Amino acid sequence: MPELPAIAFDVKPATVFRFRPRDIQEGAAAGTLRDGTALVGKMLESPMGFHYVDALDFRHLAMKVTERVGHHDEAAIEKAIEESWLLKENHELAEVWEKQQKALGQLTELLASKGKVPTEKDKYRIGWQEMAYYMDTDLASVQIDPKAFAMPKVSEIFKENFFGPDYHTRKFPHLEVPRDQVLFASKFAPAWNTYYAIYFTMTGLHGLHVIGGALVLAYYLFCGKKMYLSNPEWLANRVEVGGLFWHFVDLVWIFLFPILYLM
Repeated sequence: MPELPAIAFDVKPATVFRFRPRDIQEGAAAGTLRDGTALVGKMLESPMGFHYVDALDFRHLAMKVTERVGHHDEAAIEKAIEESWLLKENHELAEVWEKQQKALGQLTELLASKGKVPTEKDKYRIGWQEMAYYMDTDLASVQIDPKAFAMPKVSEIFKENFFGPDYHTRKFPHLEVPRDQVLFASKFAPAWNTYYAIYFTMTGLHGLHVIGGALVLAYYLFCGKKMYLSNPEWLANRVEVGGLFWHFVDLVWIFLFPILYLM
C-alpha cells in the first residue's frame, strides 16, 4: 500500500479535543493517537477531582518504605508520609494528619500503660469516622476517649451503619490530583495483609483443583471409548473416582465461598 502524504489542519478558533487516556500518547508539546495521528498543541491540565475524601491510608506507602530500607523504620516512614504529595499540596489533609498524629500520641501513651502498642491501622489509616471528627475539631480540642482505647471518631447515625457516611451532613476535604501525580496501583495483593495472602492462596489452590478435576473428566469423556470397549468396569471405576474428586472440590467451595465473600 503506498504511503499517504501527511495532511495538516489549522483549527480556528481554538478547540478543545477530549480523548480517553488509553487513546492518546502524550508528549511535551504534542500527542499521538492510537492510529498514528499527531496532534500538535498544548495539553490542558485535567486534574482528577475528589469531592469527598472520606479516608486516608498510608499503609501501602509504609510497606514500600519498609521494603526499600529492609526493615521497619518509623522515622523513615514518617518522613515519607510528611513529604508525600497529598500532605504537601493539600492543607486540609495536612491539618487532618497533624490532628491524627496528636491523637496517636495520646493513644500510644494510653496503650503503653497496658503494655500494648497501636496497630498499623491506628498509625497509618484514617477512616471516614475519624476524618469527619478531625474536620469538625480543631487541633487543640483533639482528644481520644480513654475508655475506648481507640482513635477518636464521630458517632454513626443509624443509616450510616448500612449505607456509609452521609455526605450531605458530614464535612470531608476536597482534593484535586494533577495528571502527573495520578498513579493507579492495586494494593489488593498477598503482600498487603494476612487476609489477602490467605484469600489468594485458598482460591488459587481451589482453582488448580478445579482445573485438574476438569482435565481428568474431560479425558474420560473424549478418550474413554477405547476403555469402554475393552473393560467397561475399569472405566466406570475411574469415572466414579473422578466424580468423587469433583464433588469434593464442589464441597470445598460451598464452605470457601461464604467464608471469603459473605462473612
